[in-house]
Amino acid sequence: MLFNSLHFLVFFPFFCYLYFSVPKQHQWKILVAGGYYFYGNFSPFFAIILFVITCNDFLAGKMMDKESSQQKKKKWLFLSMAGNLGILFTFKYLDFADNNIRELLAVFHIPWFVPEPYFNNWVVPVGVSFLTFQSLSYTIDVYKGVTKAEQHFGYFASFTAFWPVMVNGPIERAKNLLPQIKEEHRFDYDRMRLGLFRMTWGFFKKAVIADRLAFYVDNLYLHYDVISGWTTLIGGLFFFIQVYCDFSGYSDIALGAAKVMGIDVMENFKRPFFAKNLADFWTRWHISLSTWLTDYVFFYLGAYKASGGKVIFNVIFVLALCGLWHGANWPMVLSFTMVGVFMAIRYWWQANVVRIIKPSNTYRLFDKYFPDWAHSVVTIFLFLFCFLLFRVHTAQIAINHAHPDAPVEWITIAKTMYGNLFRLNTAAYFHEWMMNQGVVQFAIAIFFVAVLFITEALTGDTKIETIVISKDKIQRWTIYVLLLVSIVWFGIFNNTSFVYFQY
Repeated sequence: MLFNSLHFLVFFPFFCYLYFSVPKQHQWKILVAGGYYFYGNFSPFFAIILFVITCNDFLAGKMMDKESSQQKKKKWLFLSMAGNLGILFTFKYLDFADNNIRELLAVFHIPWFVPEPYFNNWVVPVGVSFLTFQSLSYTIDVYKGVTKAEQHFGYFASFTAFWPVMVNGPIERAKNLLPQIKEEHRFDYDRMRLGLFRMTWGFFKKAVIADRLAFYVDNLYLHYDVISGWTTLIGGLFFFIQVYCDFSGYSDIALGAAKVMGIDVMENFKRPFFAKNLADFWTRWHISLSTWLTDYVFFYLGAYKASGGKVIFNVIFVLALCGLWHGANWPMVLSFTMVGVFMAIRYWWQANVVRIIKPSNTYRLFDKYFPDWAHSVVTIFLFLFCFLLFRVHTAQIAINHAHPDAPVEWITIAKTMYGNLFRLNTAAYFHEWMMNQGVVQFAIAIFFVAVLFITEALTGDTKIETIVISKDKIQRWTIYVLLLVSIVWFGIFNNTSFVYFQY
């Protein structure tokens, strides 16, 4: 079920009515039923996958709780990891692995026994990466002693089937979500106001900004061979903002819906465009995934306590893994690997150069006259440079579908676009690209992007719903009306799914 659909607008109030109407001991049943209805609405098969994950990890957690030694617990952790990662690999990465093995063997003229189209038509469960990582974090935490194993299957099923976050995050932790699920929740007017405004803000970012910018981004990648310099740069920035508004918009709706229900889930974005460097950006963008990889992979590898060379490897490896999590294709992996390389370069520079020159007057002058906003601009364009690859795979699929007689390789698209980026003295196709939807539509897109940046600059790290609800009645209702009018009047309602649904 899509958040930006009429179906959800009917489902949500009906679900809340049932949830608040039943006694405390039955509320988990409404959560489970709502979660399976929400997820099964995409496909009944997806609900079966969710049930298998739930049973596997509930059993693993209970059995670990009974074991006295970490060695004995390890076999049940392995069961959980095998189940979750096995499902993830089978549905998301098997075709990718098959294609790469096939291409590698072809170099040596060795036949591959698997028929070529065998894995091509497998349906990837929506949000399977989110589902498996959230459930896997529970069993890892039980193994490490961070949280106790849940003994009530219904409560655990409520955790894995908590529909606001189940298909697009944030990737929640059991130690935060499970205790809240067990509490009694009754309708709270103030929480409803806060939650509904946060949801509305998310709808605004999705419908008014992300889906409007999508027209220009699609046009950019489909015409990769005729664009150049400024078209690529501004179009790449539009893509960056589109993905941010699309994904953070979903997170806003999820956080708002959970808040209406009386449950607080973690923030997933904290003004990433104001990050001072890529390491800072990593702590502000898709926070639930970055903290997951930090806690369960980076720290396991030794984090920053390892030797300098090992730290550099750890940073690049974790970012490459992040890219693989995002998509089973090489452009996605390379996109995040490049981010990791830039972060590793900065780590080396800080450890070996800045540490030495920091006491000097030259460094103090640089620090004084290179303000925070300049650091943010450099960070944005570094990430944008890496982020161009993020869309290349889907662009390749779209182009080859439209022109099956002249297929193109992803590396051709990538080389062309990066070549364009280094020719900022040219603006070929820029006028046609800008006028793709008409000058008025382009002006509307620029206006609302400016509204977004100004709003985030003014709100700082305070939650926007907290600021708005604290206003007096006239200011508050002025904001409500302007936001709703913007969504109704300028929103794009073509039932498009969220970008991260494919992950």
